[in-house]
Amino acid sequence: MGFQAPLQRRPAPPEVADEREALEGWLDYFRSLVVLALDGLDEATLRHRVPAHSGPSLLGIVKHLTDLERTWLVERWGGRGARHVPSYVDDPVTGFRLADVEPTDEVVGTYLAVCERGRDALAGAESLDDTVRDDRRGHIELRWILLHLITETARYAGQAQVLREAVAELPQPDS
Repeated sequence: MGFQAPLQRRPAPPEVADEREALEGWLDYFRSLVVLALDGLDEATLRHRVPAHSGPSLLGIVKHLTDLERTWLVERWGGRGARHVPSYVDDPVTGFRLADVEPTDEVVGTYLAVCERGRDALAGAESLDDTVRDDRRGHIELRWILLHLITETARYAGQAQVLREAVAELPQPDS
């Protein structure tokens, strides 16, 4: 029996919404696609890297997105521009490597918890025009942060679907 993906907050993005609701809805939609890409797969498959030994695994993608969410929404936005802490920005491969030894439920649970903390940080924002200090860019708007997260999460959701299909086609070891 493989990993069972937890029910997600929003199964589809809103079709009619104001800008903020649409951005948050699309982000939630892509978050759910990432987690659903793991559904039904066993541990070995979730950890299999494509290409072997150097590429990402499905769990590595989730781990990387956890760091992305934590960095932008929880620390930078929620902390309103706290000094930069080294993260995926400095070493993007770190998140992919760490997932090799962590239990699937822990990796996914941490991702979902960080996403919820990000939602909580967003709840306090009055406007998408609100800015936060950023060590590399000066100041950035909440809108930029959300669009960046949507872009990255959508990209990795697509990569997770392709990776899922690739690992599903691999020969399975005899049970």
